[in-house]
Amino acid sequence: MTRYTKLSDELIVPNLDQDISFFYDPTTTKLRKRFEFFPEALDATVRFANELERTHTELLKRIQAERQRNR
Repeated sequence: MTRYTKLSDELIVPNLDQDISFFYDPTTTKLRKRFEFFPEALDATVRFANELERTHTELLKRIQAERQRNR
């Protein structure tokens, strides 16, 4: 995740005004080598955020149930 954040903050965001060929090889139409891992890193970040949300929701329900029992 650190590499994803660094790549995003230092390379992608500052170069969003570049031509698409900065990110993709026009010959192969694939991401350039330095960006190849980015889609998987982004997917992993989304999975982590979804799991965090599920865990948060479950914990909140447990806390609320515990409070109800202690009233």
